[in-house]
Amino acid sequence: MKNIFAITAIFLSAFSFAQSEKFEVTYSTRLILPEDFTFQPPGGGNGRQMSKEMIDEMKKRMQEPQTNTLTIFGDQSIYKPVEKISNDQQNNSNGRGGMRIMRTSGDNIYKDISTKIYFKDVNMFSKSYTVKDNLPNYDWKMTRETKKILGNDARKATLEKDGNITTAWYAVNIPSKSGPENYWGLPGLILEVETETQQGQIKGKKIITITDIKTSTDNKAIEVPKAKSTITEADLEKLQKEQRQRFEEMRNEGVNKKD
Repeated sequence: MKNIFAITAIFLSAFSFAQSEKFEVTYSTRLILPEDFTFQPPGGGNGRQMSKEMIDEMKKRMQEPQTNTLTIFGDQSIYKPVEKISNDQQNNSNGRGGMRIMRTSGDNIYKDISTKIYFKDVNMFSKSYTVKDNLPNYDWKMTRETKKILGNDARKATLEKDGNITTAWYAVNIPSKSGPENYWGLPGLILEVETETQQGQIKGKKIITITDIKTSTDNKAIEVPKAKSTITEADLEKLQKEQRQRFEEMRNEGVNKKD
C-alpha cells in the first residue's frame, strides 16, 4: 500500500498541467477549535445551559473534515461544497436514528482572474444572497520555505490582515493563480491555506488542504453565474453584523429573564 502511494505521489509531482487544460481539485477543510470552546445559544437557550456532553458533541461535529471541489479552466474557476450522505446512528430528539443529507460548509464561489470579479452564493438564516464584488487584492509575502504536499513541491507565502496571519502553500508546476474559496494571486495553484477564523462565537483555526487533482475530459466552459440581483461583500458584512447584534440582544434578554 505504501509503495502504491509513493508511486502516485511521484506521478503527481512529475505531472504538469497545461494552462489550456480543465482540471478538478478536491480540498478538505478542517476547523480546529480551542480546548476551552464553549457555546451559548441565542436567548440563553430559554434559560438552559448546554451540558459538557452536548458541547463536546457539537465541537466534534463542527471539526469533522468538509469537502469542496475547485474546477479550473483558464482564468475561470468554480468552488463548490460536496454533498454527502451520512448514516447517523445516534438518536435524534425524537429518539430515532436515520439517514440524512449533510451539506458541507462553504458557498459556491465563481472567480474570473482576468476580470478580477467573483460571485458567491450565500445562504444565511434561511435567506439566499448572491454576492458580486472585486477579488481581494492579497499582498502575499513570498518565502523560501518549501514542503511536499500530495507529491508536489509547495512553496510558502504569508499574508497579514487585521492582525491575523494567513499561510498559503502553492505549486509552481501547476499553472493557475487560483485556489480554494476567494484565495488567489500566487504564481501557482494554492494547495493549502491555514488561517484564523471567527464567525460570531465560533473562533478557531481553519486549514484547507488539497486531497486530489485530476484533468477533466469535459471541455465545456465554466458558466458565469446568472443572478437577478446582487449585493457586495460590504453589504453582506453589514447583514451579518446586524444578525449578530440581534442574537446578542436575544441572549441578553434570556439572561435577564433568568435573573
